[in-house]
Amino acid sequence: MSNARRAPALFGVSALLVLGGTTVMAGTLEQGQPVSVASESSVATVARAAAILQADRALSDRLARAALAQQVADQRRAAASKAHKAHLVAVANANARKAAATKKAAAVAAQRKATAAAAARKAAAARSARSSVRSIAPFTGSNRTLGRQMAAARGWTGDQWVCLNNLWTKESGWRHKAASTSGAYGIPQALPGSKMASAGSDWKTNPATQIEWGLNYIDNRYGTPCSAWRHFQAKRWY
Repeated sequence: MSNARRAPALFGVSALLVLGGTTVMAGTLEQGQPVSVASESSVATVARAAAILQADRALSDRLARAALAQQVADQRRAAASKAHKAHLVAVANANARKAAATKKAAAVAAQRKATAAAAARKAAAARSARSSVRSIAPFTGSNRTLGRQMAAARGWTGDQWVCLNNLWTKESGWRHKAASTSGAYGIPQALPGSKMASAGSDWKTNPATQIEWGLNYIDNRYGTPCSAWRHFQAKRWY
Protein backbone atom coordinates (compact mmCIF):
# COMPACT_ATOMS: atom_id res chain seq x y z
CA MET A 1 0.00 0.00 0.00
CA SER A 2 1.39 3.48 -0.88
CA ASN A 3 2.10 6.09 1.74
CA ALA A 4 -0.68 8.31 0.39
CA ARG A 5 -3.32 5.56 0.80
CA ARG A 6 -1.79 4.20 3.93
CA ALA A 7 -1.93 7.47 5.91
CA PRO A 8 -5.78 7.95 5.86
CA ALA A 9 -6.33 4.30 6.68
CA LEU A 10 -4.00 4.41 9.65
CA PHE A 11 -5.55 7.64 10.76
CA GLY A 12 -8.99 6.04 10.69
CA VAL A 13 -7.83 3.02 12.66
CA SER A 14 -6.11 5.24 15.19
CA ALA A 15 -9.22 7.34 15.57
CA LEU A 16 -11.41 4.31 16.13
CA LEU A 17 -8.97 2.91 18.61
CA VAL A 18 -8.70 6.22 20.38
CA LEU A 19 -12.47 6.66 20.52
CA GLY A 20 -13.06 3.08 21.45
CA GLY A 21 -10.42 3.14 24.10
CA THR A 22 -11.71 6.36 25.49
CA THR A 23 -15.20 4.97 25.65
CA VAL A 24 -14.07 1.85 27.35
CA MET A 25 -11.95 3.76 29.79
CA ALA A 26 -14.68 6.27 30.45
CA GLY A 27 -17.20 3.53 31.04
CA THR A 28 -14.84 1.75 33.37
CA LEU A 29 -13.97 4.88 35.28
CA GLU A 30 -17.58 5.89 35.59
CA GLN A 31 -18.34 2.54 37.11
CA GLY A 32 -15.49 2.94 39.52
CA GLN A 33 -13.70 -0.16 38.29
CA PRO A 34 -10.01 -0.50 37.71
CA VAL A 35 -8.65 -0.40 34.15
CA SER A 36 -8.33 -3.85 32.75
CA VAL A 37 -5.28 -5.30 30.97
CA ALA A 38 -7.24 -5.30 27.74
CA SER A 39 -7.81 -1.55 28.07
CA GLU A 40 -4.10 -0.95 28.62
CA SER A 41 -3.39 -2.97 25.51
CA SER A 42 -5.77 -0.83 23.52
CA VAL A 43 -4.07 2.32 24.68
CA ALA A 44 -0.68 0.97 23.65
CA THR A 45 -2.04 0.00 20.25
CA VAL A 46 -3.40 3.47 19.77
CA ALA A 47 -0.07 5.00 20.72
CA ARG A 48 1.79 2.76 18.30
CA ALA A 49 -0.66 3.59 15.54
CA ALA A 50 -0.21 7.30 16.22
CA ALA A 51 3.55 6.91 16.11
CA ILE A 52 3.33 5.00 12.85
CA LEU A 53 1.06 7.69 11.43
CA GLN A 54 3.47 10.42 12.48
CA ALA A 55 6.40 8.53 10.99
CA ASP A 56 4.49 8.00 7.76
CA ARG A 57 3.65 11.67 7.58
CA ALA A 58 7.30 12.61 8.18
CA LEU A 59 8.37 10.15 5.47
CA SER A 60 5.77 11.55 3.08
CA ASP A 61 7.05 15.05 3.79
CA ARG A 62 10.65 13.99 3.20
CA LEU A 63 9.73 12.24 -0.02
CA ALA A 64 7.75 15.25 -1.22
CA ARG A 65 10.64 17.60 -0.40
CA ALA A 66 13.10 15.24 -2.11
CA ALA A 67 10.90 15.07 -5.20
CA LEU A 68 10.61 18.85 -5.27
CA ALA A 69 14.36 19.23 -4.83
CA GLN A 70 14.94 16.71 -7.63
CA GLN A 71 12.53 18.63 -9.88
CA VAL A 72 14.30 21.91 -9.14
CA ALA A 73 17.69 20.28 -9.78
CA ASP A 74 16.44 18.84 -13.06
CA GLN A 75 15.12 22.24 -14.11
CA ARG A 76 18.42 23.87 -13.22
CA ARG A 77 20.38 21.25 -15.14
CA ALA A 78 18.08 21.70 -18.14
CA ALA A 79 18.49 25.48 -17.97
CA ALA A 80 22.27 25.13 -17.63
CA SER A 81 22.39 22.72 -20.57
CA LYS A 82 20.29 25.08 -22.67
CA ALA A 83 22.50 28.02 -21.74
CA HIS A 84 25.62 25.98 -22.55
CA LYS A 85 24.26 25.01 -25.95
CA ALA A 86 23.31 28.63 -26.64
CA HIS A 87 26.85 29.66 -25.65
CA LEU A 88 28.37 27.07 -27.97
CA VAL A 89 26.16 28.27 -30.83
CA ALA A 90 27.12 31.89 -30.12
CA VAL A 91 30.83 30.99 -30.03
CA ALA A 92 30.52 29.02 -33.26
CA ASN A 93 28.74 31.92 -34.95
CA ALA A 94 31.33 34.38 -33.68
CA ASN A 95 34.16 32.16 -34.93
CA ALA A 96 32.45 31.80 -38.29
CA ARG A 97 32.05 35.57 -38.57
CA LYS A 98 35.68 36.08 -37.54
CA ALA A 99 36.89 33.52 -40.07
CA ALA A 100 34.79 35.12 -42.81
CA ALA A 101 36.11 38.58 -41.90
CA THR A 102 39.69 37.28 -41.86
CA LYS A 103 39.23 35.61 -45.23
CA LYS A 104 37.70 38.75 -46.69
CA ALA A 105 40.49 40.93 -45.28
CA ALA A 106 43.09 38.53 -46.70
CA ALA A 107 41.40 38.64 -50.09
CA VAL A 108 41.27 42.44 -50.02
CA ALA A 109 44.93 42.62 -48.95
CA ALA A 110 45.93 40.19 -51.70
CA GLN A 111 43.98 42.21 -54.26
CA ARG A 112 45.60 45.44 -53.07
CA LYS A 113 49.02 43.82 -53.17
CA ALA A 114 48.40 42.51 -56.66
CA THR A 115 47.13 45.93 -57.77
CA ALA A 116 50.16 47.65 -56.23
CA ALA A 117 52.50 45.14 -57.86
CA ALA A 118 50.83 45.66 -61.22
CA ALA A 119 51.08 49.42 -60.79
CA ALA A 120 54.76 49.09 -59.84
CA ARG A 121 55.45 46.94 -62.90
CA LYS A 122 53.61 49.42 -65.09
CA ALA A 123 55.56 52.33 -63.62
CA ALA A 124 58.83 50.44 -64.03
CA ALA A 125 57.96 49.67 -67.63
CA ALA A 126 57.09 53.31 -68.22
CA ARG A 127 60.37 54.42 -66.64
CA SER A 128 62.36 51.96 -68.71
CA ALA A 129 60.56 53.13 -71.83
CA ARG A 130 61.48 56.71 -71.06
CA SER A 131 64.98 57.96 -71.65
CA SER A 132 67.18 57.82 -68.58
CA VAL A 133 68.92 60.97 -69.84
CA ARG A 134 67.07 64.23 -69.50
CA SER A 135 66.72 66.05 -72.77
CA ILE A 136 67.61 69.75 -72.72
CA ALA A 137 66.50 70.46 -76.26
CA PRO A 138 63.64 69.66 -78.64
CA PHE A 139 64.05 67.01 -81.31
CA THR A 140 62.65 69.09 -84.17
CA GLY A 141 64.50 70.90 -86.95
CA SER A 142 65.91 69.74 -90.26
CA ASN A 143 69.51 69.40 -89.04
CA ARG A 144 68.36 67.53 -85.88
CA THR A 145 66.19 65.23 -87.96
CA LEU A 146 69.10 64.49 -90.26
CA GLY A 147 71.43 63.95 -87.29
CA ARG A 148 68.92 61.59 -85.62
CA GLN A 149 68.69 59.51 -88.78
CA MET A 150 72.47 59.32 -89.21
CA ALA A 151 72.97 58.45 -85.51
CA ALA A 152 70.30 55.75 -85.71
CA ALA A 153 72.20 54.20 -88.63
CA ARG A 154 75.06 53.66 -86.18
CA GLY A 155 72.68 52.20 -83.56
CA TRP A 156 72.68 55.35 -81.45
CA THR A 157 69.04 55.67 -80.48
CA GLY A 158 67.22 56.24 -77.21
CA ASP A 159 69.56 57.62 -74.57
CA GLN A 160 72.44 57.88 -77.04
CA TRP A 161 70.39 60.12 -79.30
CA VAL A 162 69.31 62.26 -76.33
CA CYS A 163 72.95 62.65 -75.30
CA LEU A 164 73.99 63.61 -78.86
CA ASN A 165 71.14 66.09 -79.13
CA ASN A 166 72.09 67.66 -75.78
CA LEU A 167 75.78 67.83 -76.74
CA TRP A 168 75.37 69.54 -80.10
CA THR A 169 72.57 71.76 -78.83
CA LYS A 170 75.04 73.11 -76.28
CA GLU A 171 77.88 73.37 -78.87
CA SER A 172 76.11 74.93 -81.85
CA GLY A 173 72.34 74.68 -81.51
CA TRP A 174 72.59 72.37 -84.56
CA ARG A 175 73.47 75.36 -86.77
CA HIS A 176 75.80 74.24 -89.55
CA LYS A 177 77.28 77.74 -89.94
CA ALA A 178 77.90 78.31 -86.24
CA ALA A 179 81.34 79.81 -85.63
CA SER A 180 83.14 80.71 -82.42
CA THR A 181 85.94 83.19 -81.74
CA SER A 182 88.24 80.27 -80.99
CA GLY A 183 87.92 79.04 -84.59
CA ALA A 184 85.50 76.17 -83.91
CA TYR A 185 82.93 75.73 -86.66
CA GLY A 186 79.77 73.90 -87.66
CA ILE A 187 77.34 71.58 -85.86
CA PRO A 188 80.02 69.58 -83.99
CA GLN A 189 82.17 72.72 -83.45
CA ALA A 190 85.29 71.18 -84.93
CA LEU A 191 88.45 73.07 -83.99
CA PRO A 192 89.59 74.12 -86.42
CA GLY A 193 86.66 73.71 -88.75
CA SER A 194 88.89 72.57 -91.57
CA LYS A 195 89.26 69.20 -89.83
CA MET A 196 85.86 68.34 -91.28
CA ALA A 197 87.32 68.34 -94.78
CA SER A 198 88.21 64.70 -94.16
CA ALA A 199 84.47 63.99 -94.43
CA GLY A 200 83.88 66.12 -97.54
CA SER A 201 85.00 69.22 -99.29
CA ASP A 202 81.59 70.84 -98.65
CA TRP A 203 82.16 70.83 -94.90
CA LYS A 204 81.43 74.56 -94.60
CA THR A 205 77.88 74.36 -96.00
CA ASN A 206 76.66 70.76 -95.86
CA PRO A 207 75.10 69.65 -92.51
CA ALA A 208 75.42 65.96 -93.49
CA THR A 209 79.19 66.28 -93.98
CA GLN A 210 79.57 67.99 -90.60
CA ILE A 211 77.38 65.37 -88.85
CA GLU A 212 79.31 62.53 -90.46
CA TRP A 213 82.61 63.98 -89.27
CA GLY A 214 81.20 64.66 -85.78
CA LEU A 215 79.85 61.11 -85.35
CA ASN A 216 83.19 59.65 -86.40
CA TYR A 217 84.99 61.93 -83.94
CA ILE A 218 82.74 60.87 -81.04
CA ASP A 219 83.04 57.20 -81.94
CA ASN A 220 86.85 57.31 -82.14
CA ARG A 221 87.42 59.46 -79.05
CA TYR A 222 84.59 58.56 -76.59
CA GLY A 223 82.88 55.49 -77.99
CA THR A 224 79.32 56.77 -77.48
CA PRO A 225 77.51 60.11 -77.46
CA CYS A 226 76.62 59.64 -73.74
CA SER A 227 80.30 59.31 -72.85
CA ALA A 228 81.03 62.49 -74.81
CA TRP A 229 78.08 64.25 -73.12
CA ARG A 230 79.30 63.28 -69.63
CA HIS A 231 82.77 64.59 -70.47
CA PHE A 232 81.26 67.84 -71.73
CA GLN A 233 79.23 68.25 -68.54
CA ALA A 234 82.38 67.83 -66.46
CA LYS A 235 84.84 69.82 -68.63
CA ARG A 236 82.60 72.07 -70.74
CA TRP A 237 84.30 70.75 -73.87
CA TYR A 238 84.65 67.41 -75.64
